[in-house]
Amino acid sequence: MSHIHIDVEHVSFSYESGVRILDDISFHASENESIGIIGANGVGKSTLLKLLVGLNLNFDGSIRIEEVPVEKKTLPKIREKIGYVFQDSDSQLFMSTVFEDVAFAPRNYGLSEEEVRRRVDYALEMTGISKLRDKQIYKMSGGEKKLASIATILSMTPDIILMDEPSIALDPKNRRNLIRILNSFDHLKLIASHDLDMILDTCSRTIIMAGGKIIADGKTEELLRDKELLEQNDLELPFCLQGYHPR
Repeated sequence: MSHIHIDVEHVSFSYESGVRILDDISFHASENESIGIIGANGVGKSTLLKLLVGLNLNFDGSIRIEEVPVEKKTLPKIREKIGYVFQDSDSQLFMSTVFEDVAFAPRNYGLSEEEVRRRVDYALEMTGISKLRDKQIYKMSGGEKKLASIATILSMTPDIILMDEPSIALDPKNRRNLIRILNSFDHLKLIASHDLDMILDTCSRTIIMAGGKIIADGKTEELLRDKELLEQNDLELPFCLQGYHPR
């Protein structure tokens, strides 16, 4: 088994209200897998990603990232391995310019300034936003902020990438750029999204969630062509399979 993997075993989670958001979730994810996580609003997709990176810790069950259990004392080690792209880019970007934001994490880990600049250059080139290097964050569009958020993750060269609705706010050109970025990432990625056309283009495996549970887990091509299964879980066929082109 590769050292890059995720093991989730019988995980359940509730917020303070006591309403169970996740209910007995189990799955294994291996290196080089690209996994889509889909489902209607409120089924627990975002919550699951937050648990994987340790943003919520009061869960029942077990989560292990490369054999490291997700718990308070291991969070620094976990976050060296995982890059997490928030749904809301403003939650991720907090420095004055793109360069400063993308450089923040490598600097925080004590890398040399030469290595920091090398990583920033790599991340900006990968996301196609090198020309935005010195742009002030508050002057950026939603799509530019999304790509900058992704660059902040790539600069840490993580083993695993988690993305929550990454295509939100992207125009068609930048959406295609996002798909290129995702398909060029060699390790493990989990993508929670309502954009089923993007999932079809980037993920070989898909997990369907409903009511806090995993309803189906299998090959993307098979699950996203199963009209009855999708409709039973408040989803529709990808636009490209309905005879339309994705936006």
